[in-house]
Amino acid sequence: MSWGGAVAAMVSSLKNNARVKRTKIFNSEHKGGYRNEPTNGKKVSKEALAAIKSEIKSRAARRKRRQIAALFLSLIIALFE
Repeated sequence: MSWGGAVAAMVSSLKNNARVKRTKIFNSEHKGGYRNEPTNGKKVSKEALAAIKSEIKSRAARRKRRQIAALFLSLIIALFE
């Protein structure tokens, strides 16, 4: 049983030593996206931004309705089987 404590101490020591090597996000320029490219500061008009927001909200509402319908359908099927 004493071997497990030694292994746990070794693992925690390795983790603590690895923390020092990590770079901090505040020390480097922040990069966005999946490919580590800098973000673009594109400007959008207020009308276009409102249209984009309404489109996103409508997609979310449709997705939520589909999920609720699928849930009820699966519950009905599960109850009658």
